[in-house]
Parts: sequence; structure tokens; C-alpha cells
Amino acid sequence: MLDFTTLPYVDDRFKAVRRETVQVRVGDALIGGNAPILVQSMTTTKPKDVEKTVAETLALAKVGCGLVRITAPTFADAAGLEEVMKRVRAAGCTVPVSADIHFQPKAAFEALKWVEKVRINPGNFVDTGILTLDQQTDKSFEEGKEKVAEAFTPFVQEAKRLGRAIRIGVNHGSLSARMIYRYGDTVEGMVESAIEYLAVCEAEHFDQVVLSLKSSNPRVAISAYRLLAARLKQEHFKPYPFHVGVTEAGAGSDGRLKSAAGIGALLLDGLADTIRVSLTEDPVAEVPVAQELIKACELKADAPKFAVPVLEKDPYHYERRETIPVTLAGVKIGGSEPVRVGMKAEAVSLTGERRNAEFALPGLDAKPVVEFKDPMDIAGFAANPNAVPEGSLFCYTGPEMVMGVRALASALYAANRKDPILLYAKITDSEKDTLRVSADIGSLVTDGLGDAVVIDGYKNPKDSVILAFDILQAAYCRRSKTNFISCPSCGRTLYDIQQVMGKIKARFGHLQDISIGIMGCIVNGPGEMADADFGYVGGGPGRITLFEGKTAVKKNIPEEDAIEELVNLIKERGRWQEP
Repeated sequence: MLDFTTLPYVDDRFKAVRRETVQVRVGDALIGGNAPILVQSMTTTKPKDVEKTVAETLALAKVGCGLVRITAPTFADAAGLEEVMKRVRAAGCTVPVSADIHFQPKAAFEALKWVEKVRINPGNFVDTGILTLDQQTDKSFEEGKEKVAEAFTPFVQEAKRLGRAIRIGVNHGSLSARMIYRYGDTVEGMVESAIEYLAVCEAEHFDQVVLSLKSSNPRVAISAYRLLAARLKQEHFKPYPFHVGVTEAGAGSDGRLKSAAGIGALLLDGLADTIRVSLTEDPVAEVPVAQELIKACELKADAPKFAVPVLEKDPYHYERRETIPVTLAGVKIGGSEPVRVGMKAEAVSLTGERRNAEFALPGLDAKPVVEFKDPMDIAGFAANPNAVPEGSLFCYTGPEMVMGVRALASALYAANRKDPILLYAKITDSEKDTLRVSADIGSLVTDGLGDAVVIDGYKNPKDSVILAFDILQAAYCRRSKTNFISCPSCGRTLYDIQQVMGKIKARFGHLQDISIGIMGCIVNGPGEMADADFGYVGGGPGRITLFEGKTAVKKNIPEEDAIEELVNLIKERGRWQEP
């Protein structure tokens, strides 16, 4: 069992620095090893459609994408990469290309011939079809490990011979039955999946490897990357660079906030070397968002130092910090209450509407609020906690919100105090500020820190409150509206997901407390939308499968009937409301 107090994932949780890693070369690009954080995206095409694949690759390169990923679902698609690469290079484009492989080891070998990097998924490179979950045993688990080494070793040797890079890309939604049998649907299972394949690379003295542990749940992704960083240290692996992303983030502001909550939190921890913002939009739209997110979460060399004890809280498994509730303006904050959303008292009257403010903040100097403006204030409290009356609502408003609130929580733990914490952010309406505040709050609520949120200064008071609710939902902390989990389109997608996403939002967006997954195919779909109440998944060309939770309940539905069939399914379960 990993002891987070003796082996943390970073050296100092109160002063973030970029994690030192092996440097991986992908064509002319560098990942890790102090190279700038690289932005990636992915085409929506199959390589067999040469014209469109080349056009999308060139378009992504033009807007500053540092690496383009192309899916190769079959051997024929992988072979098609030869012509794609000829045309891309003939056009004068030197941006490296990665092939995305699932289920087809032969396709992975073929892709190595033509592109600079190949991504394989440990959940389906070897294990697919061997045994279902209910047939797993300890013996089959160990036999499966041997099969992984047997199948993956020649691939690593070929990559080494050709000078290619490999991404070992674990998806929460497609863990193998072996890993679920041994570890359950956990971050431990995700980490073990990566390490099992990484051990083969190290046995072959091959270190041109990038690791990823993606999930549609930002909390799961954050915890998994943290745990992987710690495990690599614990087991004396080389420090390989991380490709960081949140899968199925969605579209519009929701997709951006969800990506910021997960990716941004990891950037703030110094754990990201290359990122992709996955939006259900044109791939070109992903690149500027990723670039802005990197700027928003830049680690500053002159960031303040917080001199406090080690934070006595497990960073790898979510548990909300235990607090004793306080009352502010007649509203309880902390304890078993949800993370509350408030607003400045002078801004607007409270109406009690579903997504309106739940409390008024008279001011940061009004009891029971106690404001800490800088690291010295926190150090002073840590030295003399009795100077602040118990039953206060603590709030940090100084620089580096994440580190400051962690330090405040550490001082509270050391003093055995259970006062709740208010997360207060004063921002503008710039995209950089909204991405950063989502990263800050996403990181803190993943740590289980924060009992109330007030965002001040964004557009207008009502929009400030809505933004706070949306960030809490993006961070999987509190749901306040319909939650859509949707993948970006790729060559595996079996329908026009951007068009369908718009229709589903229009038809179901009024529903309260329901989560709907919209997935292009079955590779990660059922797993990545496991948290969803209902799912709409491409089952074949022109055919849709509807899910309830993880269970397929209606199969092979013609696409033109699928949305109304989903309405009927929700009605059958008694969860439909008329607009």
C-alpha cells in the first residue's frame, strides 16, 4: 500500500514545480525533459479517407497543434497511413503524427512503419476476448501477464529499431477484465495497466514512452496521474512524461470547464508534459483552448512558499474533508451540506431558484468569515490557532489559490480544527481567468477541500453564480443541470456526433439531475459513460444502442428513431419531465 505521507506524488504540495522526466522525441517534437508542454489534437477521419485526413492534419498544424493523432481501426487503415504521410510531408508539414490503435496489434505494427508515434491501449491490445470478467481467476490473471509480455515485447523491439515513440494510453472506460477482476474499477487498476506494459519497455531498455491515464471523470483522472507519478518513484521506474487529458469532455463552455478542471489541476501540480482538450467540436477548436489553458496554469518561479506541516490527506482517493457546519446569512455551510454557491451580498437579491445563489456573502471581514490574504497570515494561524475562534469560515484570497488553500487546510488539520473553507475567486470574464478558476476549484474539490464557492467579478452577478455551479458540475462535485458526457469525433465514430450532440442537448437539456452519455463507438463508450444514467452509443453504421448505466437495454435502433427511443426509455424509468 502506498504511504502518501512518505512517498508523495510531488516533492512539495505547497510549491509546484514541473516534474522532471525522460525526454521523448517524436519526429521533430520533444515531450518532457523540460521541453515546452506540447498541444495535441486528433482528426475525425480514417486514414483510408486520404483527402480528408490530410486536410484535417494540415489544418491542425496550421493553428499550432504540436502533434496530430489519427485513429487506425483496422490493418487497412494503418496501411493507409503511408499515403497520408507522403502527402502531409509533401505539403511541407513537419508536425509529427501518432496512430491510435485499439484491438488490432497487427495494425499497430503496420502503423509503426509510417508514423512517428503509436498509441496502444492496455485494455484491449492483448486481453480482448480472452475471458469475460466472471471467468477470471488468479491463475488467468498471471497467465495474462505472460501473454502481455509475449505480445508486446516484439512491438517494443520494432519501435526501438525504427526509432518510434510509444504511448501507453490507459482509458478508465476500457480497463481489461483482468484488471477489473484484480483491482476493481479503480485508479489502482488504471495505474497497474500502465505499469504492466511499461515493465516490458524497461526490460527492453526502451524509454521513448509517454503514459496517459484518461477518464471522463476529472476526479478519477487527477487521482490516477498522481498515483502513477508516486508508483513510478516507489518502484524505481524512470520518470516517463505524461500525456494528460479528460475524455468525453463535451462541447461549448461545459467541455472547456471540464477539461480545465481535470487537465488544469494536473498542470498546476506540474504533472503534464503534453495535453489534449477533447471537445465535441471541430478538432481545430481544441487547439487554442489547450494553448490558453497552458498559459492560464503556468507555474511561476516566484510563487510564494507556504511554511506549513505536511497535508495529512490522501491525494489518491477522494474523501471530503470533515467539517463542522457554520451558519452564514441563515444558510449552513460545511458538514454534510453540499458545496454551497454564494454571491456578494450587495450584488443581487436571492431568489431561491435552482441555479441561483444559496447564500449572501456580506463581506470577507464579516463574521464568521476569517480572511487570510497571504502565506504569512496562514503561518501566523498555524503558530497560534487559538487566536482564531472555532466555528469560523476560513477563506484564502492571496496568490496561488490551490497552494494557499492546501496550506490553510494543512494548518487546520494540524490544529485538529474542523472549520469549513470558503473558496473565493475574483476574476474577469476572460477565457484565461475562467479556465484558471475551473482548474483551481477542480483541483481543490478533488482534494476534498472547500465547502462553499463565491466567484466575484465575472460578467455579472447571475453569470458569476452560474459559472460557480458549472465548475462544480465539471469537477464532478455537484450536479445542478443535465450532465452530458460526449466524446470528440474520430475515425471510429459511427454517426455525426456534433450534429447529434446538438439535437440531444436541445431535447434533453431541460432535465434535472440526469446524466446522458453520447458516444461515437463501443471502444470506450460504455466504460467512459459508466457514471451516466443513460447512454447513446454508436453500435454500427446507422445503428444506435441505448444504455441504462452500464447495461445495453435497447440495441440496433435506426439512428433516425434513436432520440425518441431515448425519450421513451427515460419516461419508462419515471425520470422524464416535460419542458
